[in-house]
Amino acid sequence: MNFQKQIAVAVRDELMSARYTSRNLNNQFSGRVFWVIKTTKTNYANFVKDHPDYSSGDGVVTVAAVYTTVDAAIGACTAAQGDTIYVCEGHTETVTATSIAHDISGVSVVGLGKGLLRPTFTYGAAAATITISGANGSWENCHFIGNFLDVAAAFTLGAAKDFQLRKNTFADNTASLGFLSIVVTGATDNDADGLTVAGNYWQSLDVSPNAFVSILAAEKRVLIEDNDVFKDATNDAGQFVTLAAKIVTGFICRRNRLIIVGATGTTVGIFLTGSGTTSTGVVYDNFCASLDTTTELMFTAGTGLKYFRNEYTGVADKSGYIVPAIDSAA
Repeated sequence: MNFQKQIAVAVRDELMSARYTSRNLNNQFSGRVFWVIKTTKTNYANFVKDHPDYSSGDGVVTVAAVYTTVDAAIGACTAAQGDTIYVCEGHTETVTATSIAHDISGVSVVGLGKGLLRPTFTYGAAAATITISGANGSWENCHFIGNFLDVAAAFTLGAAKDFQLRKNTFADNTASLGFLSIVVTGATDNDADGLTVAGNYWQSLDVSPNAFVSILAAEKRVLIEDNDVFKDATNDAGQFVTLAAKIVTGFICRRNRLIIVGATGTTVGIFLTGSGTTSTGVVYDNFCASLDTTTELMFTAGTGLKYFRNEYTGVADKSGYIVPAIDSAA
């Protein structure tokens, strides 16, 4: 048994022995661990043996521990228990409009591996998306490929408070086959409260995409931080966050980088755009570059948000300058 399997078995043994003990109640181990791996993977049979089914105290099998798709593993989870799904290195899935429904609360999906050995999910239709309708869930360390004309959203949020999308990479296959947005919320107010989008990377080849994060309803406690977005976009649109006329409160957007080709005379915020006027929150330490050297409008004015130390440049080989203009005491 290799080292990784030894760790996995040790974790499983500890989980099963501690499920109904005070240690479990103290959250040192909460929830079950599930695995996603292809049947064609080398040593698949041994992997299944090393990760036995969960059973009740009388030895009756209650649920398997190993699955071949993420959706099947999600279906085995118990709501609000803190279950974790580990997706093995090299795993691949084609995403459709209905193939992955993250509809159980408290479930974390974690990809194993580094670089392109991480699990890869390829979107093969415009409506293909991973739907999130379970609160307190998360996805981490996976790779997503847009491989159809104008895939609307990699992740579509329904009633899914406190969803987290962390440390994933997104890529378009070609200039005509790729994502329009990565995260799109639903239209019902407060369904996506507590949304966190952190540490992700998107290489967009489309010349007219939508925003990295599109917020279509009033939301609270949205955190967008430490993301890198590179776009070949030339359309005049908000390229990082769009709020439309919606109001966000307690909004934090910090330490993100947006590098785009961009329109030369933008009329909306290049980085962030919105038409509501009573949002609250802070936008700081973000960097943005495009070809616009005329209006250089990084943010839509009048949203109610507060801005600190954000920098923009429209010229190659030049450092950015602070926008909006620095306030003065005068």
